[in-house]
Amino acid sequence: MARILIADDDPDYLDAFIGGMTALGHEVEGVLTGVEAVDRVGETSFDVVFLDVVMKGGGAISLLHEIRKTHPDLPIIVISGRTELIDSPVFREGMGFSQARIRKTASLSQMNSLVQSILG
Repeated sequence: MARILIADDDPDYLDAFIGGMTALGHEVEGVLTGVEAVDRVGETSFDVVFLDVVMKGGGAISLLHEIRKTHPDLPIIVISGRTELIDSPVFREGMGFSQARIRKTASLSQMNSLVQSILG
């Protein structure tokens, strides 16, 4: 299965997401800030990264650009609980470097399918 990093500043959501993806057989780490996400990507090899749109230490747009500097091929999936952002043309433009965008309300099955489709 995949080695996954999830960056989200909502500890309850993060714990649930980590638990669910781990139960599906993935090796998962979670961080609560953008700074931690960039640090972990620099220290450890991941197959895919989930980034929350808005969080402390930088949201997905700034983090995407930061991670792309050193890991241009690392698949990044942007997650958001704010439907209006996911569907916004401005958001889609800013997230152009991500492999996918998905709502936090997506099921674990949908998240897992997305990971599998990205990794082939």
